Formats: sequence, structure tokens, C-alpha cells
Amino acid sequence: MNKTAFTVAISVLCSLLVVSCKSTEALKPGGEPGGERSGEPARQISQAVERSAVDEWIKVTYPSGSAIPAASTFIAGAIAAGTTLTCNGAPVHVSPEGYFVHVVPLKPGENSFLLVQPQTAKQKELSIKREMPPPPISADTFKIDAEQLQPNNDRGIVVGDLIEFSARATPEAEVVVTLGKRKIILRPATAVAKAASANRHHKKSVKASVAASPVNQGLDAAYGKVYQRRSASPPDLYVGYYKVQPDDQWNGVPAKYTLNHAGKTKSVFGNAKFTTISQPILAETIHSDTIVRVGPGAGRTTPLNNGIRFFVDGWQGDQIRCSFAPGHHFWIKKDDLIFEPNAGNYGQAPNSVARTINIGSDDYGVTVTIPLSQRLPYQIEQHLKPNELILRIFGVTADTDWITPANATAALVDRVSWKQAADGVYEVSVPIKSTRQWGFKADYDETSLVLHIKAKPNVRPDSLQGLTICVDPGHGGKETGAIGCSGIKEATINLAIALKLKALLENSGARVIMTRIADRDVSLDERVEIANKAHADILLSVHNNSLPDGRDPLSEHGTSSYWYHPQSIALARTVNSGMVQEVGFPDFGSRFQNLALTRPSGMLAMLAEVGFVINPEEYAVLLSADGQQRAAQGILKGLFTYLHPPVKH
Repeated sequence: MNKTAFTVAISVLCSLLVVSCKSTEALKPGGEPGGERSGEPARQISQAVERSAVDEWIKVTYPSGSAIPAASTFIAGAIAAGTTLTCNGAPVHVSPEGYFVHVVPLKPGENSFLLVQPQTAKQKELSIKREMPPPPISADTFKIDAEQLQPNNDRGIVVGDLIEFSARATPEAEVVVTLGKRKIILRPATAVAKAASANRHHKKSVKASVAASPVNQGLDAAYGKVYQRRSASPPDLYVGYYKVQPDDQWNGVPAKYTLNHAGKTKSVFGNAKFTTISQPILAETIHSDTIVRVGPGAGRTTPLNNGIRFFVDGWQGDQIRCSFAPGHHFWIKKDDLIFEPNAGNYGQAPNSVARTINIGSDDYGVTVTIPLSQRLPYQIEQHLKPNELILRIFGVTADTDWITPANATAALVDRVSWKQAADGVYEVSVPIKSTRQWGFKADYDETSLVLHIKAKPNVRPDSLQGLTICVDPGHGGKETGAIGCSGIKEATINLAIALKLKALLENSGARVIMTRIADRDVSLDERVEIANKAHADILLSVHNNSLPDGRDPLSEHGTSSYWYHPQSIALARTVNSGMVQEVGFPDFGSRFQNLALTRPSGMLAMLAEVGFVINPEEYAVLLSADGQQRAAQGILKGLFTYLHPPVKH
């Protein structure tokens, strides 16, 4: 690193010496204060700066050597301040501090690049490999690829389930799947696309602009954008499906894939074994925060407490299909469940009657309690317009003829309503009288399901007094986060900003809990646990950004924020606006993202991305003490705007 860049980076250390001496409160994963010395962050950052100050004329920090999955990437690094750089003869964008980034196209396989610093004639050769998808099987080769047969994991299935098959084999041949007594002919993916296209052309109402092929097998997504990673319809791909019939009786039966071509025949067995399920299996959750998904490995829905019972009627590998109610399937990992013995022969079915709803209050806020005969699965949906919570309980039938009204202290909720939304789905609507929602969660008290609704914190006017804020400096320890142009870790910058933010929040009257005050490992679950045990009103995770391959750091950069639950949208937007105003980076937007530090529902939770460490100009600001202070001031400004909005005349 050059002298100027080193001086800028050293300011990270100098600016933290004052702040770190005040940073004496942190929570261990168990929730106890203390655990790290106040001088530790400064020492960690000093070491990070020294490690980055390598005597290189041309320092490249990205790419790091792994194969690139996209058609382009960017080269990021640092050179001496005031000098220039070319890449294969083209000028490279360099900041005054010597930080650079340059987007380059990639062809499949190896790509060579030559970086030249004209002032010194110094050079650096780079070889960047673009991921090469496996070539299709040649029409001259008689082969069926046993490693690419689908499905490739065991399946538990019931009558009516659809099984999708695929194989890679010699083009323009015949592939047949034998499963028990069934034979399923697979069709070439290219023929499927052509047939679909021909059918569309026969329909005069279809616009000419509609794409010829409605099936694209090679799409992928990164950072909110879809791109073509592989061929849309490989010539060696065969696809098909089968709907399970009542007379299919399989117990660990494998599928046999047979290739027929030019008088030759070859058969291979797939890895998946199929089992038909005639009776549902009883299962129970064993964790207090069980992850529930809408499909195998797909999007999340409301997590569940332990001891919740339901039927299981299928599986894909270690993903178990849970039947919460007729037509309502969700998926949970096998390791998160226990299965009741002799399932299908005896046992109490997972159902109950809801006879009453009780509205009450506790230290958290308002409680809405539904007494049941056993613990059953549920789902919570939050709305802002109208301002309400929807609680769905599966396996429940309504016989509700009594609702205990709220007492005088429960001003947040004064009424609820219920309906039988579907067979086995009991739905409770809870209107919220406040203009904002501050948090919600659900748990069981024995067999009574309790929905907790957080009351508004008692915050004093024009201050943050009465507010508990958990500040989370993103990454740390082995989790470095993104790497900046000169090699400084994102985790280091996050911590510097977070410590400045801590001081500002405390000076404004808030109680501040830090998930870390040094460069150490703290798991995502531990960070959330720290916030929960501190009874935080707001969880604010401080990060800085990067981009995946295939994107341009010179055109996509700026300040952004992220939320998961609707209750945090307004906070994320005002904090993002505050950062944009104070730091001066472009507004990269405030948006939904499924992140561990935005998912907690018991408090307002958001993640702030101050800037991009792979954008040279933003990186230089983020390394400076002034830039870090402005970032912290912007977050504080956003919090004040959210809590004490200006009066509109």
C-alpha cells in the first residue's frame, strides 16, 4: 500500500482510541455484560492496518482465485496515490488515494489480464478462470451420466404426488425410467421447448414478443438479478414426470434409468429410493426456534416452538414434509423433529377446538391467549394497512363463544375477531390501535398459545432515553465480510462505525448493547440471542457492501438498508435517508431481504449497509475517521427522525 493510503487507513486506529475507551459494555452470548477489554478493538484494527500495508506496486484484492460463475467480474486493488493503471491497455478507474476497480468480460475457461502502471512500468499478470459448465454428452457417445440423475435423494410420497425425473444422456435417443411396475418415458428438453413454442404460435392471441421457449433450465440469481448461468435447454437433457397412483406400493424402491440408442441398451440405478406412505406419521418439534420452510430448502415462514405436533406425509432427503392441515404443507429438517413410535397405528391426532380467546397484558405488552388441548403449529402474518396481526393456528376447529375483553392497561388491543378460514385453519385477527407496531412473538404456556404484542417504549421527547438498542457490528473473527480495495476487512470498518454509533446513542440517552467490541467470532444465532436477552427495542446491524461477479461497482454503489418484517420498513427507510444525507453516498435503496439479523420479530430489526468497500471513492471515505463519524451520525439522525418525526404543518 502507498503512503497516502496507509495514512488514511491509520486514521481508523486513531479515531477509535477515544471511542474504545468508553466501550465497556458488551454482552456475552449468555447475556452477561463485559468479557472484553476496552483497548482490544484498537489493537485489532492496528494489526489489520499493518497487515494490509504490503509493499506492492500493484496490489490486487479481488478476484481471489476461485472460478467465476458469471460472464464478467471486476478487478479491485490499490496502487500508489497519484498514479494510473491500465488493464490490457484500457484505462482503469483509480481514486485519488490509489484504490482501483475495473470490470472485465470473461469467456469460459482461463482469461489473462495484464495490469500496467505507466509511471513506473510495473506490471502484474492475472489469470481469471470463468466457470465452465460440463459439456453436453456428444451424439457420438453412448452414455447416460449416473451422477446427474434426478431425483438424487430419497423420497417419501403419497397418492397424488408428482415426481419429476431428469437425466443427461446421448442426444436423440430414448430414456425410460422404471419405478416398480411403472415406466416413464423422458423427453428431450429441447423437444419440450420446441413443442411448447409450436403450441404458442398456433394461438393467435399470443403476442409476437413472447419468447420462443417458455422453459429455461439454466437461470440463476445473485443480489436480486437473474442471469443465464447455463444453457437453457442442453441437447443431452431428458425430462419427465409421474403422478403417484393408488396401486403404487413402494418400500425403498430405486428408479432405473435405461438408455436406448442405435440398437444399444444401458441401464443405471439412481441414488434416490422411493417409499409410498399409506398412513400419516406423527412428529413433534424439539427446538424453541424451529425453522419452517414453504418448500424443501425454500423460503421461510413463522418459526415454531418446541413440542408442537403435526402429521408428516412425505420427505425429500433430510427435508420432512409436514401436513399442518389439509392442503397446507410445510417443510422442516429431520434433525429438528422427533417421530412418535408406531406412527399410523395409534396416538392422539394433532387437532383441537378453540373455545375462548383471552386478552391480557404482561411486561412485554399485550397478550392474546388461545387455550388448546395440545401444542399445534401456527403462522403469524403482519399487516400495516390495516394495522393488524393475523394468527393462523393449524389443526384447530372454531367453537369460540367467549372473548375476554382487554383490561384498562391493554390500550394497544381492545378487540379481536376470529373465523374458520379453511378446514383445520383457525384464524384470529388482532387490530393494533397504535399507528406503529414495535414487535410480536408467540409461544406456548403449557398448551395455550400466546401471541405477544410489544408495547411502544416510553421514550422521552427529543432524546433516546427509555430505549434499549442492540448494535451489531457485522462479521468479525473468521467472518471477515467483504475485503476492501487495499485489503482492509469489512468487519474492521463495521466495528469502527458501530463503536462511534454506540457513543452517540449513549450521549442521546439510549441504553446500548453491543454484540461485539473486538474482532472476534460471534455466530448469527448468538447475536440475535444477545438482543433478545437484553430485551432490545431495536436491533441495528452495521455493515458495508460488496457485489457478486457479473456486476459493476462503479455503477452500482451507495447506501442501503434492509428489513424483513413490515414493522421495520419505516425505520429502515429513515435510517437509510439519514445515512445518505450525512455521508453523501448515492441512495441505493431500502428493501426486503431475508437476513438473520433482520428476521427477529420481537423488536424492530434492520441492517444498514453504509457503503461499498469495492467502490474506490466510498472505500476511502469509509476508512477515514470523518467518514465513520458521519455514518454513525446518519444512523442516529435516522433513528431520531423515526422516533420524533417532524411535525407537519
